[in-house]
Amino acid sequence: MALSNFRKETSERSDPHNWAKAMLARLTDFFFEAIEGCSQSNANVVTHLMERARVTVDDRPKSAPQEVLQALVELEAPDALDRKIRFARHFNLPLSYVLYSNEREKVYLLEIPSLIDIKHVRTFNSFKAFADWLASIKGWVSTKPYRESADLPYFDQELRKYGTAWPTNIDCFFTDEQHKPLGMIEFQNARDTGVMQHCNNDHFLCKNVRQVQGASGVQLKYSDDIRRWTSQEILRVQSGLRLFIVTWAQHEPGFVLKELEKVTMPYFPEQKGKPKWQEADAYKARLHSYVKQNKPVSIEQDICVNYSTVSFSFCDGKMNKTIHQPPLNPLNKTFPSLYYYFKKKVTNDRQQLPALLSALCSNQA
Repeated sequence: MALSNFRKETSERSDPHNWAKAMLARLTDFFFEAIEGCSQSNANVVTHLMERARVTVDDRPKSAPQEVLQALVELEAPDALDRKIRFARHFNLPLSYVLYSNEREKVYLLEIPSLIDIKHVRTFNSFKAFADWLASIKGWVSTKPYRESADLPYFDQELRKYGTAWPTNIDCFFTDEQHKPLGMIEFQNARDTGVMQHCNNDHFLCKNVRQVQGASGVQLKYSDDIRRWTSQEILRVQSGLRLFIVTWAQHEPGFVLKELEKVTMPYFPEQKGKPKWQEADAYKARLHSYVKQNKPVSIEQDICVNYSTVSFSFCDGKMNKTIHQPPLNPLNKTFPSLYYYFKKKVTNDRQQLPALLSALCSNQA
């Protein structure tokens, strides 16, 4: 079969008001890119970094691999595709490329290890088969509710119908002029809290709680960013790249720039591969009290002597867990928290952001 009419579709919502990202792209010498899909397994390892394109499939003679590669180079632009390939190498992965046809409901999985090489890995004869494969490489089921899908491409609506959404994206990585990856950036829109009031650790440590109706009555459900920052830590540790955080808001003149050193996650004991939910909820309740009561020493000490944490290291293609048993110690970075190499708040001068990031990357900050 012949492939033609390569075009981009996305399941991600762009943020046209992100002045921080636009300013960095305009006023630094770096190049900024995103990855459409990042699949992480239940072994806490990135297994695939994926781009995607919709194609038309017809019954003409089969497209040659180099014809497909040339079409993708033209679609992405050579420099942009090269930067994505080099980024994937930091994870010891080729860049995966997913081509799909809505009309035929066919999906083609390709690998692009370089600008001159392409490999056909697998063909899926239905969107359901591809959704099942996505679930198999992930190995765990997300409990996060999907956003409204009416505005999503048909491909994404079908994947969700079969129970597995397209993997989450990597919003931003950046390279130097030679396409060498330098780091990743997590942009955080603080429109709800205000830039200077926003605290990653408050949300990480279960600040928010809501009431839900359960089988045994009303229950407290703690909202946390533990999975989110676990995912970011997997990216940082496996790639060996630096991870920066930029907190911004559309109508505020200031920002916060941080460089993450490590994430120490709460450790929830498991039974038969699943968390012991009663113990996990008790841990989250204690973390919630710690944040809501402005982090008193008494609750910090209680957490240190009664609970455990976990941190990651990566070696020989495997993510290793270190379980930190009580007593925990913030000075040793075993207390549950995001820890930073660098943190700077700038209240009234957006223009400082490009120079600050450039200086950090030149080790001059």
